[in-house]
Amino acid sequence: MTVSTSAPVSSRLPVAIRRPVVVDVGVVVATLAFALANDRFGDQARLGAVAGVFDVALCVPLFWRRRWPLGCFLVVAALALVQWAVDTPASGPVAVLVALYAVGAYESRRWAIVAATAIALLGVVMSVLRWAPTNHRATLAALLAGTVTAAWMTGVYARTRRAYLTSVLDRAATAERERDQQTLLATAAERGRISREMHDIVAHTLSVMVALSDGAAMSVERDANAAGEAMQQSSALGRRALADLRRLLGGLDEPDGAVRAPTPGLNQVDALVGSVRAAGLPVELAMTGQPADVPPGLQLAVYRLVQESLTNVLKHAPTATRAVVTLSFGVSTVDLDVVNDGHARTVAAESGRSVGQGLTGMRERAAVFGGAVDAGPTPLGGWRVATRLTFGEDANLS
Repeated sequence: MTVSTSAPVSSRLPVAIRRPVVVDVGVVVATLAFALANDRFGDQARLGAVAGVFDVALCVPLFWRRRWPLGCFLVVAALALVQWAVDTPASGPVAVLVALYAVGAYESRRWAIVAATAIALLGVVMSVLRWAPTNHRATLAALLAGTVTAAWMTGVYARTRRAYLTSVLDRAATAERERDQQTLLATAAERGRISREMHDIVAHTLSVMVALSDGAAMSVERDANAAGEAMQQSSALGRRALADLRRLLGGLDEPDGAVRAPTPGLNQVDALVGSVRAAGLPVELAMTGQPADVPPGLQLAVYRLVQESLTNVLKHAPTATRAVVTLSFGVSTVDLDVVNDGHARTVAAESGRSVGQGLTGMRERAAVFGGAVDAGPTPLGGWRVATRLTFGEDANLS
């Protein structure tokens, strides 16, 4: 599974969102430092401690401007009104601009933003009328009004940008989660596919090889040639299984131009049945219809279903003396029917009361092509596996 090396979404957020307390303290300290410095070295130096008291009183409420933006602005505006009333033209009212910015940035109610802006503009008019020289009042009023407007507009822009950034990051986080989920699902599906292929290859090959080896052991003294032929067939099956495993497990590591063994399909069903016959179980294969248009994926499914069905006969029905495999091809369907005459008691392990990995894998393969595996005992005491697989346009309707 691919592990994402990108930074967590939370680390991409602005500092103001990740560490709000630090930013709030910094805003209070910076605003207070500006006001105190301006009062100390500007025209208000004569005010001394009185100006400092108003500066501190006006700047401290800014610490809560993010949580209660309108309330913070009203407190600061009220303190500025007190300063105006006692005729102390200190620099603390710069906090009004910061509080107005906070209203635009964190207050969602439109009427609150309009009311705060109106109060700030009223404060500009009152301050200009009281403290500004007569010949500069118009210019200073226009400058301060523009500053007030810029403060709340900057706040509104910051709120809009923050909402957009949060939305983008939320979508990115959702995309990352969906990507990871898709990776997990793809990994699980691939593991399931490899598990089914491994089971089909190994279980069938070993069952046939065991049967061939047993037959060779019993006939080695009376018919050495037959025993040797059985061992050669067992060896050939082992090599074929190794080739299948190598193709299954090493296909991803092969270069693009590498020669790969063909995927088992309908053309290999006859050889599959022949290997089971060689293991001692007479098997009849009957095909009806035209298999020319069957897609490779469905051919592999048919091959594996036949393989698993015959393997189960070898493993669970030792008394079986005959098996019949019937494949019927329609325009867009393939009917599979595998019947053996083993006694019902010997094949009970494959009944619905105990579903093994083989039967589960068969049902999963059939479900991909809209089929349902019907496995159970026959009235005469044998065992039957049947399913119908669809492809082409009919596959979309199943």
